[in-house]
Amino acid sequence: MTMDQTTTPETDDDEPLHQWVVGESFQHASVQPDFTTAAQLRDRLRRRPPDQDSPLRIRPGLGVDDTEWSDLTSELLKAYGAAVLPEGRPPNAVPRHSVLKHSRDNVLIGDAHVEGDTFQAQLAVVNDTEMLRDHTADQQHVPGMLLIEASIQLVTWAVSEIWRPPAGHPPYYAVMHASAFEFSRFVFPLPTLLTGTFTRTRPAEDDKIPLSAEVRVHQAGQDCSRVRIDLHAFRPALVFAIEDGQARRTLLRAAPAA
Repeated sequence: MTMDQTTTPETDDDEPLHQWVVGESFQHASVQPDFTTAAQLRDRLRRRPPDQDSPLRIRPGLGVDDTEWSDLTSELLKAYGAAVLPEGRPPNAVPRHSVLKHSRDNVLIGDAHVEGDTFQAQLAVVNDTEMLRDHTADQQHVPGMLLIEASIQLVTWAVSEIWRPPAGHPPYYAVMHASAFEFSRFVFPLPTLLTGTFTRTRPAEDDKIPLSAEVRVHQAGQDCSRVRIDLHAFRPALVFAIEDGQARRTLLRAAPAA
């Protein structure tokens, strides 16, 4: 059984011996005793240092990136030695340009790969990502809009990964023209898997491939949401030409009458 499927052992003062360390943006999740932020964990260990006979096992949840996890684990191992056992690591975020982001903090997928007809990634959420920083609801779960954005990023990444352009040409560019989404369960700041598939909806043309994509979000062995996207995988030169032509025509229509 995995750790999140077992009953968590308790210390004498009811502090769990397994902890998921989440970002400060998910501090409301710490109402559950198995969740803690790094700041809360440091405070707990200062008040009651861990026991090497019953070591504290910690794992990274959402909101914790590689740098924060490395800093935290190095600090705790130096202070408490084998009384703290770090397990796992945060997902390795894909390059920001592959999901069309200027800021690496806004990349939401990591450890991405293609496996047969399926493409997959882990949800990779850092504490300062814009969609958490600007979200006002006090809640334990991951906002639905963030899951939609992560699904779009996965499709964007997969288009350029699966359909390789001719040598010397830039990667294909995903352009959506319809979408739908469903939520069946809350997603919490725990490891989360996104899996996707493409279906060709019409024969490919010289500069574009008509596609439909479906992305499912899974956590702890259960489906939590589904996003369906209709799109074209375009050669960039074509989609930029279409965009430029539409911009010019819109400006003409919007011009004030002489």
